Amino acid sequence: MGVFMDDYQGNKLMQEFVDFLLPLLKPYEVTIYLYLLRKSHLGTGLPQVRVGKRTISKDCGQGTRSVSGGNFKHITDVLKALESKECISIGDTTRDGTLYSVKLPCEIPVARKRMAASNALVQPLNYYSDPRLRKELFERDKWKCQYCGEKVTEKNATLDHRVPQAKNGTDLPENLATCCFVCNSIKSGKAYEEAAPAILASIRERRLRI
Repeated sequence: MGVFMDDYQGNKLMQEFVDFLLPLLKPYEVTIYLYLLRKSHLGTGLPQVRVGKRTISKDCGQGTRSVSGGNFKHITDVLKALESKECISIGDTTRDGTLYSVKLPCEIPVARKRMAASNALVQPLNYYSDPRLRKELFERDKWKCQYCGEKVTEKNATLDHRVPQAKNGTDLPENLATCCFVCNSIKSGKAYEEAAPAILASIRERRLRI
């Protein structure tokens, strides 16, 4: 089960990409990163996608290489460059393709460093602690847990840090998600990909009780 972004989250994502990550990437790295982002977070709501290089080549075009074999090598080099910049993690390869874990701009260290420098110029509002600002985020998320989709109320709504505070996650709106007590307790200080199996298991168990 994925967590799909609404217009607000999608706009913030693209702003963060253009302002903080785009200047750090080469042109074809931008192409491949956006392609993987579209196939993962923006497409399924999940941080991972399994796809083969042949498919990437067909969908993204040949870029600066006109020979098929050279194009595959170029794509391999670009993927390794994105991994070295911690934009993606490259996993196992099967007949269905290679598994890629795609990080959002706010999760990428080099982009996060640029964000921090930018945020330091303006004293940010604390959306995590301020009751009025917390309510704004609950309304932004339509009073739904962003992990299991269940409705929450003022009595049981919580805010979860997408990038945990222990990993330098901020109290800014783009890093905060409306969350129910159950999902929040499961995710705790973990990144979503670490907590996803337990969250999905909890969702299945809760639905069986209905």
